[in-house]
Amino acid sequence: MVRGMFPEHSRGPELIHTPGTDVGYVSEIFCSVQGEGLYVGERQVFVRTAGCTATCYWCDTKASKEEKDKCVVHGHTKRLLPNPISAATVVEETLALVEHRGPVRTVSLTGGEPLEQPEFTAAIAKRLRRKKFRVYLETSGLEFWGLRKVRPHVDVIAMDIKLPHATGEDHWKAHHEFLSYLPGKASFVKIIVDAPTPLEEIKQAVRLIASVDRDLPLVLQPESTTYLKSLKGSEARKILGWLLEEGQRFALKHLSDARVIPQCHRILKVR
Repeated sequence: MVRGMFPEHSRGPELIHTPGTDVGYVSEIFCSVQGEGLYVGERQVFVRTAGCTATCYWCDTKASKEEKDKCVVHGHTKRLLPNPISAATVVEETLALVEHRGPVRTVSLTGGEPLEQPEFTAAIAKRLRRKKFRVYLETSGLEFWGLRKVRPHVDVIAMDIKLPHATGEDHWKAHHEFLSYLPGKASFVKIIVDAPTPLEEIKQAVRLIASVDRDLPLVLQPESTTYLKSLKGSEARKILGWLLEEGQRFALKHLSDARVIPQCHRILKVR
């Protein structure tokens, strides 16, 4: 561990919102291909929870940041269900989607931030596993207390590291706590990289991962509006390409596996 890497503060259980053990807030439920990370291209059902306190400037799911009174189900037809919704209803809707859009073996619990509703997320995960689904958790990697409740009931954990440049906040200590609880699960870490991202922040994140487990895979994911759409200009895209190359080269000196993978669902233009 690098001395001075982690400030003396961390997110605690007071930031986790739990309306109830078996009920919670969901933004949408749909079936698509996994567009990010090591399982890219796999067909999955996505349960997108509502509510997220992270402050990423590039967030591409802003509609799910707040708890709302309706959940959207994208099935044979588009339907609205009332929130809060029960874990049992979420699993029923998942089964209906699989029957209509399957076969599907994996359900992604994503957000929003699922671990801000840990009891609800755990209740969904337990019910899904009883139905023989593999449960894939996508998380910002900030809610260690939520992870403790959910981890026994999921199969794969896709953890983000939120760099200070992306959020305007320092999350190193919270991420270290979270990472320390990952070994023993099929897990990987993802970092969103944009043209303004300081290379030193990428390096600090790599050192952080290596201090816990150098065999945790790392995915460097280019921010899509810069890399795929060049909305910030060709020069920004060029800088982003350089950051991805330098970040990966540095990571491979400290970690067993480091890959560059874009958001493929953006390329395919699917949800």
